[in-house]
Amino acid sequence: MHNNETDEIAESLNADWEQRLPDNLYRLIAPVWAGRILPALKANADRNRCPPAEFGRGCALAMRLTEQLFEALHDNSYALHAADAEGPLFYWLHQRFNILRANDSKRGLSIDKEALLSVAAEYLSHPDIRCNYFDWLLLDAIVFAELDAFGYHVINTKAGTGTSVAAALADGKPVKYFLLLTLFRLTGFALGYVVPPVLSIWAISNGHMIVGWSIAGLWVLSVFWSLVTFPARWKARRKTRSLLTQLLDLYQILGDSTISPRLLKETLDRAIAAGVVLDGAVASIIDRMIARDATTFVPAQTS
Repeated sequence: MHNNETDEIAESLNADWEQRLPDNLYRLIAPVWAGRILPALKANADRNRCPPAEFGRGCALAMRLTEQLFEALHDNSYALHAADAEGPLFYWLHQRFNILRANDSKRGLSIDKEALLSVAAEYLSHPDIRCNYFDWLLLDAIVFAELDAFGYHVINTKAGTGTSVAAALADGKPVKYFLLLTLFRLTGFALGYVVPPVLSIWAISNGHMIVGWSIAGLWVLSVFWSLVTFPARWKARRKTRSLLTQLLDLYQILGDSTISPRLLKETLDRAIAAGVVLDGAVASIIDRMIARDATTFVPAQTS
């Protein structure tokens, strides 16, 4: 198939797309399509001597999935109630993970995990439209979605062992978070280990024996329970930190301009062995990458 034929088909589809999409969304989606995905589809069509009709069907499907993926990554992009600060700022970028901003709607993204995995499943069922950049988009977004959700759980529930008021009030600011955390920990220590015995001694010394000994008894029980449950809480937090580290290691690899599929697979296997749960689409995409070239994967490569 000649290049002018592919260009005519692509331009026809793109014209329809441009008319249908709002301008602000088209400006974010079109560069990814025209600069990354379409060139790969053209290269595949040329290499496989794809008939024009088949190329057109593949392009139409890839365009639809490109749009659906954008909607999955920015599920409030069409919402009338969304604040300006919550609107999409890009199609997708590898994120600099900040656990204090986990699940923050003002980062230029808002992921609908179910829709994201639906796009991944349909994309994987059509190997004729695969391209490096779409592979990378799905991998990066799926892993980040899990990392972001797990990070939110960790920072806002103290690794599943309580509620972090400091994180809720910090508004994503590290300095504010650590100041609040220090304040709450000092306050908690004072209320848990200083105030009760002082009150108990004061009550007993002033003749309030029942009140004083009641406070003392409750305080001893509280300290005893804290000591008894400490190993379980420490184990839970250690497990949580391990899972978070495994997810971070996996996600950091996806930020490289040149990725080793073999290293990516090994890191994924370690994460799964540690207890990380990821959708099967991640393993499927990585296995397909390894089948093509186990040593080198370049997301930006279109040929």
